[in-house]
Amino acid sequence: KILIESKKLIISTILIFTIASIIYSLSLKPSFKSSTILEIGYYEMPDGTQKLIEKPSDLISNLKIFQLLNDQQINSFKTIEKKLIRIETSSNKATDNEKILSNMITFVSNRHNELSIISSNLRKNTLVDKIDLIDSKISFIKAKQLDNNLLKRTEIEDRIAKLKAQLPIINLEINQLEKVIIDDTNNLSLLIKNDKTHIARASISPTLEQIIFSYKSKINRLNSKKNTNLIDTKNLNNQLQILENVTLQSDELFSLEQERKILNNQLQMLMNESQVKTLPIGNIETQTINPKIQLMLLLGIIMGFITGILLVFIRNLVKKI
Repeated sequence: KILIESKKLIISTILIFTIASIIYSLSLKPSFKSSTILEIGYYEMPDGTQKLIEKPSDLISNLKIFQLLNDQQINSFKTIEKKLIRIETSSNKATDNEKILSNMITFVSNRHNELSIISSNLRKNTLVDKIDLIDSKISFIKAKQLDNNLLKRTEIEDRIAKLKAQLPIINLEINQLEKVIIDDTNNLSLLIKNDKTHIARASISPTLEQIIFSYKSKINRLNSKKNTNLIDTKNLNNQLQILENVTLQSDELFSLEQERKILNNQLQMLMNESQVKTLPIGNIETQTINPKIQLMLLLGIIMGFITGILLVFIRNLVKKI
């Protein structure tokens, strides 16, 4: 009975809320959602398989760090089929979205160019080291079969010179990796200074510390290779002392030459290896998201009705008091 008698108040309240919701919805501007899909670059291996330049999880972790450090809002990163990454962002301006995604694409391209150079050089150097080791053995065998000890000594000394010549290459690889470590370490320092950003990054796996550790492990392997180089040089010097007392079979020489031929073929295939760079698939797609006017209108009517009933009961309670 009270509600029926106060229908004018209820209707007035509904009208006020409805008009307010209409005015508010009309004042809203549309938002824009943009996305792009990146295909992670890969190497075409000799056996036909593909090896990604970087794991999707590692790439997403670095993209999140880049996002936090550059204050760029990204809604989501999603891995598709283990080699595609979908990046999505939204804002009130489509141009802002495209600028953010373009920065992401440029960052990934530059990063993968550096990683591909390092990876390619490491694999080439591994094969070259194996070939050089076989050359050393072959030279050693041939040296034993020569009557002229001076010629034998010359060949071994050439091998020693080759080993020494490899040291600058190994040092260059170490310097390249240290550069990447410095960049990631600087990023880590910036994260530590910002507690909020640091906590957000700490929840991401793998952590930046783990990525830095993996690069340090590579440096340790290169240093181990460097030490091996020095040990080989020392061993060759020792071989010069015992050269006349060593005898080897000719079938071993044949086996080493066959192995060297196989490694040379692998090296040639690596030199001609095709590489697909990390590139976006298609253009950046942008969708316009219009305000939900009908939903706001419905909410305004409902809120007006509830508020009207509440006002009626409050007025009735005041009259009784």
